[in-house]
Amino acid sequence: MHGGSKIIVEYLETYPNFIPVCASWAFGQWGCHSNGSFAQAEREFFEAAQTQSIPLTLIAIEAGKPAGMVSLWESDFRGRLDLTPWLKSLYVHPFHRNRGIALLLIRRLEQEARRLGYQSLYLTTEDAKNLYTKNGWQEIGYVNTPYGEAALMTKALTRANYACVE
Repeated sequence: MHGGSKIIVEYLETYPNFIPVCASWAFGQWGCHSNGSFAQAEREFFEAAQTQSIPLTLIAIEAGKPAGMVSLWESDFRGRLDLTPWLKSLYVHPFHRNRGIALLLIRRLEQEARRLGYQSLYLTTEDAKNLYTKNGWQEIGYVNTPYGEAALMTKALTRANYACVE
């Protein structure tokens, strides 16, 4: 790990002071390309984050500062409202990339979805298909998003996948 600092993953609900950071990451990465606004990202995506139901957002923290985030949402693609829930808004700040934080966030979100009683997860990705594939996700098709063509992916949340995970 960078500088020997430990990365912890916590609920955003526990750290409401990080809501503006998460909103700025989401708006900068996705919202500005899909007619969103910073205020909308802050209000609709992160102020509603909970721990016992959807929407749920996790934040990676290093040395007291936010390093990344990921969310669990009922839906993240209007074209497939039949699929739920969705891994959404995986983002790692550039200063913290290539250190395993994305995988840490993905695995923790998978655990949270399973804890909430879900059997599978879905996501779309334009450019990170390999990250998910090498971690047990399967491509089930392609969809067109405001950002271009994206892989539609799923992962079964079976007990065997989490037997060795805390």
